[in-house]
Amino acid sequence: MGGSDFPVGVEEEYQVVDPETGALRGRAPALLLAAGGLAKAEFQRTIVEVAGPVCATAAEAGQRAAEGRAALARIAEAQGVTIAAAGLHPVGAYPTSQVTDEPRYRELARTGGPQMRDLHIFGMHIHVGVPDLETAVRAMAGATPYTPHLLALCASSPFYRSEDTGFASYRTIIRDTFPEVGQAPPMSGAAEYRKLVRLLAGKECDERERCPISWDIRPSSRYPTLEFRFFDVCPWVEDVAVLAAFARALTAMYGDRPPPQRSGTELQLMRENRWRAARYGLEARFFRLDPVTGEQRPARDQIRALAERLLPLAERLGDEAALAGVERILQRGNAAAAMRAVLRREGSFPAVTRWVAEQTVGSARAAVERRLRAA
Repeated sequence: MGGSDFPVGVEEEYQVVDPETGALRGRAPALLLAAGGLAKAEFQRTIVEVAGPVCATAAEAGQRAAEGRAALARIAEAQGVTIAAAGLHPVGAYPTSQVTDEPRYRELARTGGPQMRDLHIFGMHIHVGVPDLETAVRAMAGATPYTPHLLALCASSPFYRSEDTGFASYRTIIRDTFPEVGQAPPMSGAAEYRKLVRLLAGKECDERERCPISWDIRPSSRYPTLEFRFFDVCPWVEDVAVLAAFARALTAMYGDRPPPQRSGTELQLMRENRWRAARYGLEARFFRLDPVTGEQRPARDQIRALAERLLPLAERLGDEAALAGVERILQRGNAAAAMRAVLRREGSFPAVTRWVAEQTVGSARAAVERRLRAA
């Protein structure tokens, strides 16, 4: 096993905002036209997505994410807007009638109703290459109990419509209003997964165009990858490599193991941990999946224990340094805590958005400059 095993790629969704007021703007079409093939459209015209290339290591994926951000930021400035990376835009009300004018997005808006039409959420997806669907389903089952740990690290959506929600990742709560979202249920293997997808997709739906499943972790319908879909996009680009290292190591650890058969108690503890991660972030206490003791431990302790357990795999994958970056996040705190600190200091939600945009662009440019100096 080495850096060429379990290749990784990162997709990030950015807010398109006014650089002065921080307001969300439906300027994605003009920005995409200027960006050429660098970025692509998303459900709303307030969102642009940059998909990085396939990379051999988590560190490389993080660096490519920085380069993509920095390049898009330059183009955005020329268009009179900027980009911001956070799970939700802090200021409301959101612009109306901003659905991207493409057939599949129009159909989503039609079938999803007002909740879907008003959906402005911003995530990061990490794709980890796998040899086949069986490996993907096994890794999905094995990695799912650890989504709360990673969600606590990336949480960046405490504010919604100019209110403090009390959550670290309110984006998670919004996503959970849709039936296809959430933690993956137990799957016996690839055959059961294929059957479920076909049942949900129906005869008239192309499952490759729009997979009817949007679980936190799922096999991609378009690529030979396992897709980690639950992340809030992070203002600090250096966090990307850390999360990619976790995703790769979890995939490698569980990809060749039969899916565990969870008890009802274990499944409920997993759901509870996920909610606690969304609510409290790094201040949460997680249940260990032990139906007998019901033991709870601080999230930071459990995240450190997970990183220690994954370290031998990360070393073999060439991700040791990237995984070690988790300590920086644990010491610094996640973006949700930082955004609340900005609100206390500055006293306004537009100031929070401007700060997010500054961190989004500034961290990317700093990473690119460090790479150039090291070359």
